[in-house]
Amino acid sequence: MSAIHAFLVQYGLIVVYLGVIIEGESVVVAAGFLAHQHVMNPYYVFLAAFAGSVTGDQVLFFIGRHFAGSRFAKRQMARPLFAKVLDQIQRNQVLFILSFRFIYGMRTISPIAIGIARVNPLLYAALNLTSAAAWAAIMTTVGYLFGQTLERFSGRLHQDHKLIIAGLLLVGLAVAIALARGWYAHRQARTLSDAKTPSA
Repeated sequence: MSAIHAFLVQYGLIVVYLGVIIEGESVVVAAGFLAHQHVMNPYYVFLAAFAGSVTGDQVLFFIGRHFAGSRFAKRQMARPLFAKVLDQIQRNQVLFILSFRFIYGMRTISPIAIGIARVNPLLYAALNLTSAAAWAAIMTTVGYLFGQTLERFSGRLHQDHKLIIAGLLLVGLAVAIALARGWYAHRQARTLSDAKTPSA
């Protein structure tokens, strides 16, 4: 366990940065918990989460703006939500850019759609920085508060035991998020299929 602790101390922020790009919320929540356990610095966790969020969404925006014909972009464009996202961008692009990372199911598709919609890159960058900062702060705080809650219920358990309990809970959270995403995607596909089916 001490080896894991040492790894997190040395490479934890890199894991947070890359994890946010790949996964998102559960990684930052876990890092926020570790910050409460004094394994990581909460301010550095926030900065790593902020940087990862900005990087991931800027790359996706770039793909949408310059590589809309790529296989990856076309896969996103084929999703049932894509037309709705484009509509929301046309209605109020500032509000949508500020809020999309807080809306379930929008994280990957939205920056690509924003790029395809030819939103001004400087405007997107400024709003993306603002939204990413708020998101990183909220997710880090949620993880930190989770650590406080676990502290109250676990009492004087050894720190290693707390990390094991937290790890199991966070794995459960990640699985729940993955299942919810799968259910949501299936529901959207079902809705689109029903809409295309002509009535008898």
